Amino acid sequence: MVQFLILQILIVSLIFLTFATTLKFGYSEPIINDPSLSVQIIAKDFSKPTGMVFLDNNIMVIEKDGDVKLISEDTKEESTLLQFDVDTKSERGLLGIETNGNDVFFYLTDASSDPIKNRVFKYLWNGNELSNPKLILDLPALPGPNHDAGKLVLEKNNQNGITENLYVIIGDLKHDGILQNQKSEDEPDDTGVIFRINALDGSPVDNNPFIANSDFSKYFAYGIRNSFGLTLDPESGYLWETENGPSSYDEINIVRPGFNGGWNEVIGPIDRTNKNEGDLVILPGAHYKDPILSWKDPVALTDIEFLNSSKLGIEYMNKMFVGDYKNGNLYFLSLNSDRDDLDINMYPSELHDRVVDSDEESSSILFGTGFGGISDIKTGPNGDLYVLSFKDEVLYKISKN
Repeated sequence: MVQFLILQILIVSLIFLTFATTLKFGYSEPIINDPSLSVQIIAKDFSKPTGMVFLDNNIMVIEKDGDVKLISEDTKEESTLLQFDVDTKSERGLLGIETNGNDVFFYLTDASSDPIKNRVFKYLWNGNELSNPKLILDLPALPGPNHDAGKLVLEKNNQNGITENLYVIIGDLKHDGILQNQKSEDEPDDTGVIFRINALDGSPVDNNPFIANSDFSKYFAYGIRNSFGLTLDPESGYLWETENGPSSYDEINIVRPGFNGGWNEVIGPIDRTNKNEGDLVILPGAHYKDPILSWKDPVALTDIEFLNSSKLGIEYMNKMFVGDYKNGNLYFLSLNSDRDDLDINMYPSELHDRVVDSDEESSSILFGTGFGGISDIKTGPNGDLYVLSFKDEVLYKISKN
């Protein structure tokens, strides 16, 4: 009887603590499946944060409504550096940020333009303020207002790292032309595309896959529906992307030069559709490839990141982390030795068809949960893993106990 009462007290205490945490912060603490790791809050009370970068001992966080915040991880001090005039309808807003330490790049839906545009600007960072804005990519935003995408990724262009290339992803904005695999006479319209441009001026990179055609010269890939995740593998240099499906099939894709994602003829594995590659618009130099992994029932995949650090343990170094919006889940995946596919033999046989279509299959790749709608994932300069929550409006850090 005494043991039963003690057990009841413990259960009630646990419920109270969970309720108190939720009441105080508006969310519950995320749970990591590895007991050697823990989660802590670095900053909170954002307003719909969409992205982050690290600058010295500071973290720059962007918010959907156009604010650029600077947070000191040491002192927790916060300041607003910029306030962009953005349209925030549906998926529009301040959507992407990237930096090389000197320059900071922003992707935003510019409300000051007529007609409304999605644009990429480059700013100079001097350690205290952002200045000298330069427009380097001018993109459509209509009709939209969703499928704007907006993630940005920099890559070194040579061994000295003097010049860098910038990857920019935009969704289809509800367009239905040749870049969405419709066999029409329409001209390319810069939608449903991954761009690869010179970060200095927005010009096409010389070895882009479609460089011979001036209409497509800035494109690295096309056939993209909508994406909230884009990253480069630090080992191979290969580009990876997450893709949101409509009513089925979210995807993880490896994006080699000339990749055609198949939308809107194909979503998910092509053998699960009534289509074939002959139904796609394959530009000279293009190719179609099935997703590396897809979710039959969409979970709204968001950011993707390779942990470029051994700080959490060698078993996590340069492995893939992927977030979702629906559940606030963080997934963990290992690649093969060539870094161009999953190490599929590590996973249950049910997952060998490359489709997550059960809770058991999802659990086999689940790293943590309770992150409240993930919008960005980054390796910090200290080697820890940082997770930005759009719903919780919190920046989390995952570190070793």
